[in-house]
Formats: sequence, structure tokens, C-alpha cells
Amino acid sequence: MESINRKRVDIATCWATNRISVMDTLERYEDSYAIAEEFREWILHIGEKNENLRNSLLNFPKELKELLDQKIND
Repeated sequence: MESINRKRVDIATCWATNRISVMDTLERYEDSYAIAEEFREWILHIGEKNENLRNSLLNFPKELKELLDQKIND
């Protein structure tokens, strides 16, 4: 595996596991499963196409901060 792809996989793995953990903590199990499936699809197809880095980035959800703030304040 190329060095750049290995780094992308390592970063994405940390991103996905942390996001899944947060969703599980918030008891949003369907979202947690969806993230796992999204990550699985992404990891299986990385390197299949010669695509731009922007097209294969996993973006951090904007509403997650609001959910966490709400959970902390409750």
C-alpha cells in the first residue's frame, strides 16, 4: 500500500472509530451502524479509482458538536 493511502487509512480508522464511539455513547445505534457501513465501503474502494483527495475525505458532521453539548447539559 502506498504511503499516502496508508496514512489516509490510519486517519480514517481513527475518525470512524471515534465517531462510532460517540454515537454509541449517545445511544444512536442506527447512526453508529451507518458510519461503520460507510467506512467499510470507503475502505474497500480506496485506491480503485484515481480520484482527488477531496472526493474521498470523510467529513466530520457539523451537528455532532450540538449533540454532544446537549448530552453534556442534560
